Amino acid sequence: MQASKNKIIVWGYPLYSHTHSYTHQAFYEAFKYLGYETYWFHDDDYPLDFDYSNCIFWTEGFADKNIPLNSSSTYFVHVCPSPKKYIESGVKKFIDVRTNSIWIKDHVYSYTMNKQELEKLGPCCYYERAKSGNVGVKNDYHDYEIADYDKIYISWASNKFPEEFNLDDVYFPRERVINFCGNLSDGGVCENYSTFSLFIKECEKEGISFNVNNPWNNPLTQDEVIRRTKQSILAADVRGPEHIKNGYVPCRVLKSISWGHLGMTNSSEVHKELEGNCIFESDPAKLFHLAMEKRTDYNYIRNSMLYVKENHTFLNRVNSIMKIV
Repeated sequence: MQASKNKIIVWGYPLYSHTHSYTHQAFYEAFKYLGYETYWFHDDDYPLDFDYSNCIFWTEGFADKNIPLNSSSTYFVHVCPSPKKYIESGVKKFIDVRTNSIWIKDHVYSYTMNKQELEKLGPCCYYERAKSGNVGVKNDYHDYEIADYDKIYISWASNKFPEEFNLDDVYFPRERVINFCGNLSDGGVCENYSTFSLFIKECEKEGISFNVNNPWNNPLTQDEVIRRTKQSILAADVRGPEHIKNGYVPCRVLKSISWGHLGMTNSSEVHKELEGNCIFESDPAKLFHLAMEKRTDYNYIRNSMLYVKENHTFLNRVNSIMKIV
C-alpha cells in the first residue's frame, strides 16, 4: 500500500555503469512495486520540464552533480562527501545514508556507531536522529561537516520480491565449481584476498574450480549473476580483515540465501545480524569444510530462505526508511 503521495526519484548511476547502479535499480523497482510514483534519472539524462517539488530522492554523493535541490523535498544520500550541499540549500530534509558497519574511517567518513543506542527501523536498518541544530565544523574527511543531522545505517538486501522466492531452489543441481561474482582484491584497505585465498586453497584441494568475475571490469546482469551463483556448489562469502574488524554487513549472503544456497560467513557481526540464519566460522578454511557438510541440510536452508523472504528484501528496506519521511 502506498504510504506517501510524494514522487520518488532515484537519482543514480545508469545500470551497469557502477556497482551502486544495482542498488539504485533495486530501490527503483521496490518503490514501484509498493505503488509509489517512481522515476529513475541520472546526471546526464533527466527532464528539464519535470516538477521536482515534493519529491523523495534516493541518490549517491558522487552521482548527484545535477540533482535538483528544493525546500519541499527529502533527500536520502548514500556516501555523502558534502552534507553542506544539501543543508545550505535549505532542503526539507537531508538523511545521510551509511553502511551498516560498527565503524568506518575512509576518504568520506569517520564514524563509530552503537546499534544499541540507535532506533531500529527494521532489519539491518538503524536510525540516528539529529539532536540539535546544524552547526558547521571542519574535519579531515569532509570539506564542511554539519555536526548534527539525521543518519541511517543500512544493509542492502535480496533483489527478489517475496513471491519470487522458490523454496525448491534448495535442490537446484550444483556443479563442482564456485562462480564468485564480486571483487577479489589483494591490495587496498578493503583487500579480501588474504582471507579468501585460504578458502580457495581448500576448494582446489577438493577439485572444485573457483572462478572470479570482477563486476568493475565485466558487469553482469542480475539474471546472469543468479545463474552463475545457483550453478555453484557453494555461494561463497568471505570477508576481508577490514570488514571483519568494522562489522560491515553485506547483501551478498542475503542474496545467496534467497537463491537457494546455504548462507555462510566468517564475520561474527554478519552472523549476529542474520540471527543465526547462516553458518559462521572465523577460519575461512574451516568455513569451507563446514559449508560442504551443511550444504544439503535442506530444512535449514529453506528456513533461512523464509527468514530472508520476510526480513531482507528491498521492500523491507523501503518500508524501513519511509518511517522517517
